[in-house]
This record gives sequence, structure tokens and C-alpha cells, in this order.
Amino acid sequence: MKLLRRTQFVWPLVFSALGCERAKAPPPRDSVVVRPSGAPDTTPIAAPSTWDPSAGSVLLVAADSPTRAYVVVPDSATASLVLSNIPHPASVTLFSRAGSVQTAELPGVADTTGCIVATLNAAPPPRSWNVGFIGGVVAPLPMDSAASVSKADSVTLVTWMNRLASALPNDSAGRFSGLPFVVRELWRFNAPSGTQTVVANLVRQINQEATPLQERTFLIAERIPNDTAYSTVYSERSYGAEETIESRDVLAGAALGPNRNAAIIIVRDYGDATAYGIIERGDDGKWRRRWMSARRHC
Repeated sequence: MKLLRRTQFVWPLVFSALGCERAKAPPPRDSVVVRPSGAPDTTPIAAPSTWDPSAGSVLLVAADSPTRAYVVVPDSATASLVLSNIPHPASVTLFSRAGSVQTAELPGVADTTGCIVATLNAAPPPRSWNVGFIGGVVAPLPMDSAASVSKADSVTLVTWMNRLASALPNDSAGRFSGLPFVVRELWRFNAPSGTQTVVANLVRQINQEATPLQERTFLIAERIPNDTAYSTVYSERSYGAEETIESRDVLAGAALGPNRNAAIIIVRDYGDATAYGIIERGDDGKWRRRWMSARRHC
């Protein structure tokens, strides 16, 4: 996750003199008529990439098998250059949500007009994984799911996530106000900063017969050491028809760069397309959407 120099145009000025024949009239004034000499410059200025270089040159995402990977280039404008600079072969580090690490080899990457898929080599063959990195300074952040924590902890976490989600603004029409939340997924991990972080997906639904409507909330909460209270540090909320509403899923957690900033790699599902993103805890302790890929129809 370049700037084109904006071309300056000098517009010709055409002057027409206007006068009046009144007695003792002041000298005629010049009025300025601006006429374009050519078509305006409509070339968009490329925005700088927000990709964190600590994550290496590309993001790898597991495809239909552990030996195949989608290669996601951070910036489509520089895709060919980035792909040409990947070593052949390249050493790859693979992460899962549980933080398991495995290395593999990427023999080569072909730049195609569609989704870029590469084959990984490893002995033994790669186990199940979610995301991979080439180079960079990346360490895994192991995540516990709701199913892997104690029942008491799970109940506590679900209660907190419901409370925090309820405090977020509702949709402008207030259609979901008062409806109960259902926690669909929940993950917990300890960040390098010492805080305990919880990531949750919550759903509320209006069961209309023709087109059921959903509200989906993606929420990140933290609590500092020796404290029992969680607070919301990042949230996203979407509304829409159940079949087409945007959803988010956590692929893995990672610590990026020499400062070991906590980051969450997510996939966004739009129904007919997907995109990948990184939400990162900055040096100032604030969580932000750091980078998001273009939508892919893979």
C-alpha cells in the first residue's frame, strides 16, 4: 500500500471594448472574456500508496488449495514494476489466524490481465494458511477464537461486544434501533503494546419476507493491562440486503515493522467482488484503515 505533475494552462485573453456615448462619459472599460484554447487536463492525479512497506512487496492470500496463492499487488499503477522485482524464486512466510508460521518458495509470478495466481513449493507441502508475505519485517500475532477460550471468558467478551456495538450510531432511519445483536465471529489477541485486543463481527437483522435487511458491525476493542473494561478503538458498519451487504472477515493478525505495530489483515466481500485490507495500530496508539486493495472478481 507517482504523483503526476499537474499541467498548468495559460488561457488566452480576448478583450472587447465597450463604450458609451454619454456626455462626459468615463473612458471605455475593457471586459475580459476567457476562452479555452484546448481541452482541459482530465488526467487524474495518482494518490500515494498507503501500503506499509514493512509488510514486504505484495500480499499473498490463500487460493483454492494451500499450494496456490493469489498475489495482491498494493498499487495497481505499479504492478508490473513490483512483480518484476520479486526474486525468482522468492522466500515466502505463511500465516494463519492461529499464528502458525511456515515457509515456502514462490518460483515466479506472471503478470496477467486477470487475477494473479502463483504456485508455492514446500517440503512438506504447505499446511492450511491465510496470508503470506515476501520479505518485510512481519511477525505473526496468534489469535484465539471464541470457541477456543473458556466459557466464562466467551460470555464476558460477547457481553462487552454487544455493549460497545449498541453505543455506536445507528443508521439514519433508525430501522435497527432496539434490535438484538448476534456475535457471528470473535477473535482475541495480545498486541505488542501490552493491550488485549478483541475483534468481532456482529449482525442485526430485520426479517422482511421479500428482502431481509441486515446491519453488520465490524468492531475492534482494547483493554489496557490490569483493567477489565474494553473500549472501542475502531469500527465499521454496513446496511443492506442480506445477499449483497458488505461483510468482513479476519484473515490473520501481524506485527509490522521495527516498532511491531499490531495489524489485522481482512477480506471484504461485496457479493460479486472481494478486496483485501490492513487495519493497523499506529505509533500513536490509534487504529486506522492503513490500506485496501482494489476490488477483485476472482
